[in-house]
Amino acid sequence: MSKIKVVTIDFWNTLFDSSNGIERNEHRIKKLKSAFESIGLEISDSDYEKAMQDAWEYFNNIWRNEQRTISTRDAIQFFWNYFQAPVIEELIEDVVDTFEKSILVHPPTLIEGVPEALESLSKKFKLAIVSDTGFSPGSILRELLKISGIYNYFSYFSFSNETGVAKPHPKAFLSVLNHFNCEPQNALHIGDIEETDIQGAKNLQMFAIRFIGNHLDFLNEDSEVHTLADAIATSWNEIPQIIDEIDSNGHTESH
Repeated sequence: MSKIKVVTIDFWNTLFDSSNGIERNEHRIKKLKSAFESIGLEISDSDYEKAMQDAWEYFNNIWRNEQRTISTRDAIQFFWNYFQAPVIEELIEDVVDTFEKSILVHPPTLIEGVPEALESLSKKFKLAIVSDTGFSPGSILRELLKISGIYNYFSYFSFSNETGVAKPHPKAFLSVLNHFNCEPQNALHIGDIEETDIQGAKNLQMFAIRFIGNHLDFLNEDSEVHTLADAIATSWNEIPQIIDEIDSNGHTESH
C-alpha cells in the first residue's frame, strides 16, 4: 500500500544550480548604477560592493530569524535608503523589474537528471515546489520553469514571497499539503539545506531526502553528512528508487 501521495521539491541547488550568479549580480549592479547616475549620484564600485554585502546580511538576518523573505521592492528600498537617494517611483519600479527578471537574462542550469526523474515521479505522485525566493519572485521562477520545460510536472507552488513565510516555517509546507488534502506522513520533501528544507519537513513528520548533488565539490570524500533526512541523494537518477524504497518500507535500506 503506497504511503506517499505528495512530493514537494526545493528550487535552488535542488532543481537548478547557482550558475550565472556572478553575471546576474553584475547585471543588477549595472542597473542600480545607471539609475543612481541618472539622478546625479556618483557612487564608487567599492561602495556598491559594500552595499550588496550589507543587503545580503539584512536579507539573511530576516530569512533566518523571522522565517520570511523580503520582497524585491523592499530590497531596492534598502539600497535607496543606504545611499540616501531621492525617491522617484518610476525609477524604483524600473530597477525592481530588472532585479526580478535578471534570472531570465542570466539563467541557472537545470541539474542533470531532473527532467527524467520528474517524468517518472509525476506518474505516481502529486508534485509541488516549496521554495524561498530572493530577488526573483515566484511569478518569475514560474517563467523559468516553463522555459526549462518542467513546469507542467508541478500541480502547486509554495513560494515564500507569496505565502509570507520561509522554510522551515510549517506554513511553507502546509500550504501544499492542505491544497492536496494530504497528511504530512503521506508527503516527502526533497531539498539541500538541513536547517530549512530537512528540519522544516521533519518537524511536521514528513519524509525527507537531502539532495547533496550540487554540493559535492564542497564535501570531502570522507566527510560525513549529518542529517535528519530519511535518505541522502547525490544525483537525481537515484531519487525515484529512493522514494520507492521509502514508500514501500517507510525507510531506505541504506539508511
